[in-house]
Amino acid sequence: MRFDDRIATVLARPADHRDRATAQWRQLVDLLAQHRGEESEEVGRAYAFLEARRSAIEPATRRRIAAALAGRAVAPGLVEFFAADSPPIAAPLIAGARLEADQWLALLPRLGPSARALLRHRRDLPPSVTQALAAFGRSDFVLEGAVAEAPVAVPPAPERSESQIRELVERIEAYRRHKEEERPTAAFSPPPPDPDEPIDAFRWETASDGTICWVDSPARGPLVGQTIAAIAAPGHYGVDGQAAGAFEKRAPFRDARFRVPGEGASGGDWRISGVPYFDPHRGGFLGYRGTARRPRVDETARTAGASGVFGTEFPADSLRQLIHELRTPLNAIIGFSEMIEGQYLGPAASGYRARAGDMIGQARRLLSAVDDLDTAARIESRRLELDDSAVDAVALLCRLHESYERVAADRGARLSLDIALDLPLARVAPAAAERMIARLLAATIGLAEEGETIAATMATAGAADRPMLRLSLDRPRAIAGAGEAALLDPGYSPEGDWPAAPVLGLGFALRLVRNLAQAVGGELLIGSARIALDLPALAEAEAFAGQSESGS
Repeated sequence: MRFDDRIATVLARPADHRDRATAQWRQLVDLLAQHRGEESEEVGRAYAFLEARRSAIEPATRRRIAAALAGRAVAPGLVEFFAADSPPIAAPLIAGARLEADQWLALLPRLGPSARALLRHRRDLPPSVTQALAAFGRSDFVLEGAVAEAPVAVPPAPERSESQIRELVERIEAYRRHKEEERPTAAFSPPPPDPDEPIDAFRWETASDGTICWVDSPARGPLVGQTIAAIAAPGHYGVDGQAAGAFEKRAPFRDARFRVPGEGASGGDWRISGVPYFDPHRGGFLGYRGTARRPRVDETARTAGASGVFGTEFPADSLRQLIHELRTPLNAIIGFSEMIEGQYLGPAASGYRARAGDMIGQARRLLSAVDDLDTAARIESRRLELDDSAVDAVALLCRLHESYERVAADRGARLSLDIALDLPLARVAPAAAERMIARLLAATIGLAEEGETIAATMATAGAADRPMLRLSLDRPRAIAGAGEAALLDPGYSPEGDWPAAPVLGLGFALRLVRNLAQAVGGELLIGSARIALDLPALAEAEAFAGQSESGS
């Protein structure tokens, strides 16, 4: 009989450094995920260690660890542990954890309202678990005001004072009396609102942890349990940095981006505004209250009624499957052409080598277009994963400038570059930054006419609490009169012969750059004379911390 002492071994290791503590935390989570038997003293010590060190582990790291467990059969205690964390961290595991029906039934009473709200979005749960979730409706939802016909979710808020509780009880009683008075004319009252009917606005309220606990819309299902306290990871649902930053400072915010999952009435993109509210007697912070509206036409260039990739009717998942089938032959063509050009299979005539070189260039351009389609499909299907890293955007721009300057010279045009001094690093994954800058250069330099000069500048922009790196380029004369809506139309491309322009068209390239920029916390700004790309920059304190860690 073998004795499993792996948990004890990990607990005995010193955790005197942040990296070691993170590794130890991750190892314990992995061991507990595999431990699905009876509870033991060491398992209890492991959970106590995880709970004690939870706040010392970066939220992004905790989210990645939770996401790595999605789709696996894990211990119910581990699901309960992560469910106690903030909703953005718990969401991946709750959405994909695999448990038996009896395990879910035993676990549901120990989960909080936010976790059960996230669990209600799953469609793969056993019927008994779905029925049990529905039974929690009365405890998860309470009435908030006389405007709601259905109950709404309110997580426990210990900060609420006795006067507020008394006020809530009085409002409930007033609502009941009001309904009793209306009962004789109920036959003439309008039907209850349809939760599937599209909505254009709603009011909302959060608890003190930033979790949305009340919504005045019948289509509240996907909204309750979302949080404004954390920035949504690239490609995921939630709020942008404006709302999360304001929550941290307990400050008002206006027109922040909010992306809601689902295809129903409340799913999609919103613009939300909110203000904090406090206990009138004790002054304690209680949460946020605010409104939400759909983005205006000038705030989005998304084609109305679009259901596929960038306004097409082609589903994103089907497109990704097609892309997978295209990559294999393209890579084979490139590889075989390189062998001919390099004469790896034996001597080849200069004409054959020239044709092979041309095939390599054409195939690589097509492969680049395929990669753009893949990225667009990932963005559309909310499956784009980007690392939260940093890149030297100045060095990247200088390297790409050399290539596109030759493209401009071939067309008789010129590319001038002006870079400010002492620019910070960009908080963007290197691959994403290169794709955005390269596509933006191709969209401008590739359309330049003979004798035209395209001026490019890079400098800082944005507020002090949200610094940005801005790459700004002149509009080519070929698109001087086109409006923003036309430029962001995926099917738009100016008339004429533009061999160096983006393969999939100018509109598709600009739409891809804009969506990628928004995914990393930036923005694409289209003016009457220039096009600018804003990328989030590292603050001085962050850059100094990164240098200190690399130096140590």
